[in-house]
Amino acid sequence: MSEKKLKKPPVMAGERRTVEITGLSHAGEGVGRVENFAVFVPGAIPGDLVNIEVEEVKRRHGRGRVVEIVQPAPQRIAPACETAGDCGGCQLQHMEYQAQLQWKRQLVVDALARIGGFQKHSVQPVIGMANPEGYRNKVQHPVSEVNGRIALGFYRQGTRDLVPVSRCENSHPLCNKALAVIPYLFEKYGITAYDETSGRGLMRHVVLRVSTARNHLMVVFVINGEEIPKAHELIGDMRAALPELVSVAQNVNRKRTNVIMGESTEILWGQPYIIEELNGLQFAVSPRSFFQVNSQQAAVLCQKVVEYAEVAEGSQMVDCYCGTGSIALHLAKCGGRVIGIEAVPEAITDAELNARLNRLEGADFRLGTVEALLSEILAEGPVAAAVLDPPRKGCEPEVLAALMGAGIPRLVYVSCNPSSLARDLAVLAQGGYELREVQPIDMFPHTSHVECVTLMSKVEK
Repeated sequence: MSEKKLKKPPVMAGERRTVEITGLSHAGEGVGRVENFAVFVPGAIPGDLVNIEVEEVKRRHGRGRVVEIVQPAPQRIAPACETAGDCGGCQLQHMEYQAQLQWKRQLVVDALARIGGFQKHSVQPVIGMANPEGYRNKVQHPVSEVNGRIALGFYRQGTRDLVPVSRCENSHPLCNKALAVIPYLFEKYGITAYDETSGRGLMRHVVLRVSTARNHLMVVFVINGEEIPKAHELIGDMRAALPELVSVAQNVNRKRTNVIMGESTEILWGQPYIIEELNGLQFAVSPRSFFQVNSQQAAVLCQKVVEYAEVAEGSQMVDCYCGTGSIALHLAKCGGRVIGIEAVPEAITDAELNARLNRLEGADFRLGTVEALLSEILAEGPVAAAVLDPPRKGCEPEVLAALMGAGIPRLVYVSCNPSSLARDLAVLAQGGYELREVQPIDMFPHTSHVECVTLMSKVEK
């Protein structure tokens, strides 16, 4: 074993050090170095000089917590949220917004170079928001008893400990309005909070969903039981306090699990879904539907996909991992004939409903995994463009192989994970595709997440 491998880390757990923060990790944690040994420091940003206490030491890196900010970075600001230091929802509220956007672009550039081997690229500036507050159209609040009172909030970073919140700066104002009303009504009607340790108590989560286009509110109660006591009276009080309320649903989840939703959902009052609008298209959002939580930026993303796909009247396209059809219907609206592939039955049902709502006949949605159906679809005839919007883990190898084998002229890849994106783009580049442009979009301001829309084109021989 070499001397280099045997070298001990220059820090020990429990000791204090002064560290200059020079970068950010992919999770939005500050990165400093002690004798070239990386130390990750949550809550610190590049340019900070901080005193830290080392909490954990591993072979290649350590972790520390900020004890004192000796000299703040020029981009450091006071977070707007009073629970920003405790809540696990935001990582970057203490960083100027334009600095957040610059860092997110660099995150994409670094992933493309380190993982994908792309030294030459066209990563555009991140498309941010003019007003990056109040953007979330969906919020999932865990419920717990805190100091003898029922409370809604978010979990502390890396724990299952509830941080009670009275409002969230990222949530739509209607969500915050509901958040101020619901805990009081739970107390009034004796509704108990679920306890993860004992498995007792009724109310597990309150899920709030908003149509930003129509200013309508849906409330979903996730319960550890079969019914909510005095539900009629509870809903009556909610309707009086929240005139924007159009739907109340109950979801039953009796399993000892961290998964939020159960399988059984019932509408207790009002409409079965709310209607959101993107670029003139209507989308039905039911209690368990997947829909982007930032409607404004989702509209930007769909427009960028349409631009990259170069939709022509009657051109055949494939939307892999189509979800509830938001991208596919944008393509169909522009004249394309689109086959959407999705493995979740409820999403296919929602996609077909959305096609009917918009009176679009150019979209055909098929149930199954992309890896099982794609080759069969590509054998039906030439495809002008394919859209990929996979989960965070990226595409299965057989999906990329089928696309490369078909020689589709344009591939538009939508990703929320720069690492898996870079890996898959490298495979496509080896298979005869050229990386044309990457457009990052800030779907989640004040967090470490970034969405990308990427155009790959087939290299002409």
